[in-house]
Amino acid sequence: MHMHKGIGADHAKFSPVATASYRLMPTITITKPILGPDAEKFARCFPEGVIGLAKVTKKEAAQPGSGYEGHAGEQKAVVVDPMRDTVSRECLRHAEFERKVKLGRRRDHFIFAIESTGQWDSDELFLEAVKHLKSKCKTMEQHVINMTR
Repeated sequence: MHMHKGIGADHAKFSPVATASYRLMPTITITKPILGPDAEKFARCFPEGVIGLAKVTKKEAAQPGSGYEGHAGEQKAVVVDPMRDTVSRECLRHAEFERKVKLGRRRDHFIFAIESTGQWDSDELFLEAVKHLKSKCKTMEQHVINMTR
């Protein structure tokens, strides 16, 4: 193992990144059908574009055990874009949605937000950071290999 003395360019004050953050990808699973006025109320519990409304098709209504039997043409709640969710968990405050929805996060899907101060584009900053991380991992891997010899 080794360490090195930092230089001024290593300091955060020289960083071209203004704000950088990450969050895990939200998951929204509708476990039981949410229909009619409840579907509209459910959609209002989330930011715009997360939950959409769709009509129950005749095929879905004819399928036994689907929960849509006899509801052809009614509105149902569907997940459109979970990435837009702010994970407010508002829907869990309403009794009518109890046991009908499961909220969570994917542990292997990260959403990064990087703001640049202008010297570099945000996407370039991210790619450079990944290269730097890979380099550090390779160095660490080599040190571990050397330690086992």
